[in-house]
Order: sequence, then structure tokens, then C-alpha cells
Amino acid sequence: MTEYHVRHHYRYEYSSPITDVRQKLVMVPPDKYGDQLLTGFDMDVRGTSGRLLIDWQADRFGNRICSVEAERVESALDFEARFTVRRCAQVVVPPALDTETYTRFTALTRPDARIRNAARDIVREAQSPEECVHVAHEWTAAAIAYEVGVTGTQTPAAMALQLGRGVCQDYAQIMLSLLRTLGIPARYVSGHLLGEGAPHAWVEALVEGPNGRASVVSYDPTHKRQVNTDYIVVAAGRDFADVTSTSGVFSGAATGKLHWSKHAARIAEAVDSAA
Repeated sequence: MTEYHVRHHYRYEYSSPITDVRQKLVMVPPDKYGDQLLTGFDMDVRGTSGRLLIDWQADRFGNRICSVEAERVESALDFEARFTVRRCAQVVVPPALDTETYTRFTALTRPDARIRNAARDIVREAQSPEECVHVAHEWTAAAIAYEVGVTGTQTPAAMALQLGRGVCQDYAQIMLSLLRTLGIPARYVSGHLLGEGAPHAWVEALVEGPNGRASVVSYDPTHKRQVNTDYIVVAAGRDFADVTSTSGVFSGAATGKLHWSKHAARIAEAVDSAA
């Protein structure tokens, strides 16, 4: 067993006071996800005055959602999540996918002609559903170049593909679009990769083996590899819009600027109690 600690911090700085703040945070994993077990967490909310309400819920995908309502913020608002997870020394075996939900296209994963053509080529080349996923991953990894600042959180997969550049969310959504065109259920996973400074995204797909049994395989097209135990899951959904780490509204004429930091590390190798 291995234990990991994550600290994830967002800070909004405002040009003038704001009121009636309503924020949705997806920063802490569910209690269990595959072999990943949440062993502890806390959430600090700083910079508010007056009434403050913090409510924890689960969304339709099983993600842990923190809803924050604050009466007033003078100049800056901080959200800092800290959590610890424990993992087995093996690749995550994620929960099953709802095939109907994860084969539907979304606004961010709707295919274009290039994706549909790639799907036709993959069907001709691959000999099994699992090979289709592998080839789709290889195609996606080569489809765009990694570059920050070209795309945004609302950039659809087809647009990122046309631009030829993007970040992890774009790689993941292009692969999702391709897999769903192939009729393969697949979901977007948001979390952290050890050694990287920013939150990360990858893909899980449901494949049926020759024995008729289905299994979930996980790929990271940004790094062109299968997911291993260096990946810590926070949330999963149909696309980026389902798992946005921080989103919300407020009243006031202020402009805001977002700063963030993250640290994820392996902190302990647990001793086998039978030893």
C-alpha cells in the first residue's frame, strides 16, 4: 500500500468588494475510486465576512462536490483543499461505466469529419475493441502538440484538433470524441499526476474482451502512455465541464484574477500488516 498527500489551492483576487458569492468546488475525491481510498481531507475557505455556508454533496457521477455560499469578500477569496489517499501497488481498477451516458456526445466532444474518418480507419485496422482503444489513444497522442494558452476551458475537441495545439483537457476530449464515434463508452478523468505542477486529465474506456467480460482501461494521451499508480483521481464525468475544479458567480462590478498552486507527493509506503 502507498499513501499520497495532495494540497490544491485556488486564490481569487478582486478589484473591489463582492457579495453573494456562490462557488462550486470539485477538489476532493470520493471515498473510494477503484483501488484508491480517501483516508482524510479538509477544505479551508478564507477571506469571507458575514454568513458563510459550506455544504458537501455527491453529483450524478459520484463526485464529491463542495458548495460554498459567502455573504461578502473584501479583496481575496482562498479555497485550499488537502487530502490523503491510499493505493494498492497496482494500476487502478476504476468503477464500471454507464454505457448509455458515456457513449453520448457532448458539446465538447462532438466529432468532426477528421475524427469520423479516423474512426473508420481504426475499425479497419484494429482486431478487437481493446485494440481500437489503443489505436485511438495513439492517434490522439499524435493529433496535436502540447501548448498552453491556445485553447480554453470551453474549446471543443474538434476546434482543438483544427488548431493542432492544446493541453491535457484537449487531448482527453479528442480521445473521448474518437472513442464515442467508435461506439466505445469512455469518460473524462480529472486529477493529479505526481511530478506535474498543474491538475491533469486522462481517459477511461470500457472494453469487452473475447470472453464477453467488460473491463476498464485507462490512457493518458498527453503523455502517450497507460495510466499507472502515479495518477490520483479527483473526479470523473462526460467531459471537462462535468469536473471543473472551481466555478461560480458573485454580485458586484469587480474584476477577478485567479491564482493557483498544487503539490502532490507520495508520502509513505505502508507496511504489510501480515509481515
